[in-house]
Amino acid sequence: MKKRWMLLFMLILVLAACGKEAEETLPEKDETATVYESEESLTHDMEGVTLKLDYKIQKVSAEPGELMLEINGNIENEYSQIVYYKPDFTIQTPEQEDIEQLSSSVENGQIMVNPQMETTFNVTYLIPQNVYDENKSLNLQVPAAFKEPESESSGDALGDFANWEIPIK
Repeated sequence: MKKRWMLLFMLILVLAACGKEAEETLPEKDETATVYESEESLTHDMEGVTLKLDYKIQKVSAEPGELMLEINGNIENEYSQIVYYKPDFTIQTPEQEDIEQLSSSVENGQIMVNPQMETTFNVTYLIPQNVYDENKSLNLQVPAAFKEPESESSGDALGDFANWEIPIK
């Protein structure tokens, strides 16, 4: 089981480094094929902080029966001070079954964004084949940005969280 997760994690890292080229070729052994891609960015405005998310569903040829949800985010800070953001998304089926996170490009769990700056990140989730087969969409809960590091206080929050239903087929 550990070997399977390590292989999948290494595959994600290799594909992240390759960019879009891997998507433009036919999948070979140990590659992925995009089965769904968001048409437009999902946008969440939070009092001067704008979060944009794009996502895609990929079939993993090295792991038959499993798919990955890859979320690519961009956070732009037009607020007057440093903001902190945790791309800790809750992803569930309509029946509220949690989808497991595989990896995140955010090393410390939190992003610090200076005023008038922006940054990008990506987060990957594992979707079992049966969950994909049984659902046409997933629920994506998006947290708010905060004025203080590691804060969960609504007084420090910029705006509110968002809850989106995202199509996966």
